[in-house]
Amino acid sequence: MTAKPSLLLLLAASAVLLAGCTSPVPSDSSNNDSDSSEEVSGPAVDAKGTPCEDNTSGIELFSDASISQSPEYGQVWGDGSPLVITYDDYVPGTTLSYDVSYVQDDGAVIPVTGGFFMDDPVDNTFTSTDPLFNSASDGYFGIVDIAITDDAGTTYLGAYCMVLAISE
Repeated sequence: MTAKPSLLLLLAASAVLLAGCTSPVPSDSSNNDSDSSEEVSGPAVDAKGTPCEDNTSGIELFSDASISQSPEYGQVWGDGSPLVITYDDYVPGTTLSYDVSYVQDDGAVIPVTGGFFMDDPVDNTFTSTDPLFNSASDGYFGIVDIAITDDAGTTYLGAYCMVLAISE
């Protein structure tokens, strides 16, 4: 059986459209209800891969105004070092989570893992020392997306550039 040219054209067009759908947090941050976020960038950092802000997946670094303490640009995380976030608008019963991706040499953003801040916050401050295991991301620039989930859905609060370190 041979495929018809129109079917091949449709399949090729679908593949091209799907190839662009790799961004965990698109630059339009459509799930971010706050208009009070600011773009984040930082100093030169010694890490592998492409700097976070030069990624080719359309992810922009930002921090919502409700975050009063966030990771420093290029901070190491994944080896037991703490990830600390202070979310001033925290309401008990909501869940704060993170997604971790690394930025390859070609600028592509590759998902690594995700998780939740499991401990109750102290003065609206959440801390995670969760380790990263079994990943090619060791030493690479990483983008850590922070989100809050409640009955209304999920809202992205920030995308931060860190340097990922694998726990031994």
